[in-house]
Amino acid sequence: MISILKKTVAGLSKTRKKISAVFQGFAGKSYLTEVDLEFMEESLLGADIGWELTDLILNELENPHNKKLSLEGRFRNTVNTYLEGISNAEPLNKIIILVGINGTGKTTSAAKIAGLFSHQGESVSLVAADTYRAAAVEQVKIWADRLRVQIIANEKSADPAAVAFDGVSSGLIQQKDRVIVDTSGRLHTSPNLMKELQKIYRVTTKLTSEVDVLITIDANTGQNGLQQAQEFNRYLPLSGVILTKMDGTARGGIAVQIMKTLKLPVYYLGVGEQVDDLIPFDLNHYLNGLISNETMVEHD
Repeated sequence: MISILKKTVAGLSKTRKKISAVFQGFAGKSYLTEVDLEFMEESLLGADIGWELTDLILNELENPHNKKLSLEGRFRNTVNTYLEGISNAEPLNKIIILVGINGTGKTTSAAKIAGLFSHQGESVSLVAADTYRAAAVEQVKIWADRLRVQIIANEKSADPAAVAFDGVSSGLIQQKDRVIVDTSGRLHTSPNLMKELQKIYRVTTKLTSEVDVLITIDANTGQNGLQQAQEFNRYLPLSGVILTKMDGTARGGIAVQIMKTLKLPVYYLGVGEQVDDLIPFDLNHYLNGLISNETMVEHD
């Protein structure tokens, strides 16, 4: 099985091209010129690292606190310091509700998370609470059959909160280790649809307090993903983020901005189409994937 580190490095290849080539071009230089710094600035902003962190990185590269460190080492230290005080991802609760706008890979992510827990030996139920998209329930059924996990659906009900309530209730009665609830994609600009999400959360928390809400964000949307998460967080308490389609974007630096701005952990990265291409987020692996092709010492 390919390690998480290798998958992270491979999944960030497009973003890394924007950043690592710059570091490689600076190899052996004792100081950086104004042109060098402008080139670095353009690369970091293009990777969606963000203005504030870009300035901090440029300052550290130009006036290092530790001149013995390599440029890559200074980059790592600056990002780690920038994220200091932001809590690490806590173990997820028994009930996991996935939310997000249309097209972010939410249903696929729900299935892949179910696969991850199932692979670890846990009993899992998938709840198909997307009552708007005709193909959604069928999609979840296909995944559930493939992963050999239980699916709970009610195609006769148009009320997603009722489906979620029944699914979570059934999972609790059966003493499932995890119940993954897939909800319909919705625009964060639609108050009625967002209030519907609140109802799903409300009826679920009446059954148990062990509930987490994860939002899926398409990494290609970059800074727009921040706004999506902020709006969703106005309506229900987000526990963390799943960044999907990281392998298809050069804007993978957005993970840092999400953690810093939203004070939320990134739980998973989507780096491909296969069931094992949703991988747990590890900051050290992630930073390595941004600036180096080397996999260094592997820790799974």
